[in-house]
Amino acid sequence: MKIFLVGYMLCGKSTIGRKLAKKLGYDFSDTDKMIENKYHLSVEKIFEQYGEQTFRLLEKEILKEIKSLDNIVIATGGGLPCFGNNMNALKQMGRTIYLKMSPKSIIARHKISKRPRPLLKGKDDEQLLDFVIKSLEEREFFYQQADITIRSESIDIAEIIAKI
Repeated sequence: MKIFLVGYMLCGKSTIGRKLAKKLGYDFSDTDKMIENKYHLSVEKIFEQYGEQTFRLLEKEILKEIKSLDNIVIATGGGLPCFGNNMNALKQMGRTIYLKMSPKSIIARHKISKRPRPLLKGKDDEQLLDFVIKSLEEREFFYQQADITIRSESIDIAEIIAKI
């Protein structure tokens, strides 16, 4: 069994994924970390040096490797389900869970996050809100195809894991 956590960046996919995997006795992985480990570059550096299109191709390659894994919870990159036929591929390989969060909550988490987010880099507060609202609207169609949707901003991690 594979469980894929999908949703916008900063919605808690990695944090919830680690704890869910531990509770189930599964392995945990994060597609961004898989890419960084395989190519020895941070996501930020890949975006800077090669652009978003190249990064999306690397995500597609990682999906091929995931096919052979089992008993694993995988936190996907925020954009992974939204390009190519990736969401369908995830659904064919396992269960998909959308961790849904409002733009304001995403921005609040971004402000305290220590991890750089290439798509949010260099934006002032107004630009940030506009960007998150617009890109979340574009991605929502894909996220909503998940098997389960859970709001991840208003309940604690233990409750989210119990719902899953």
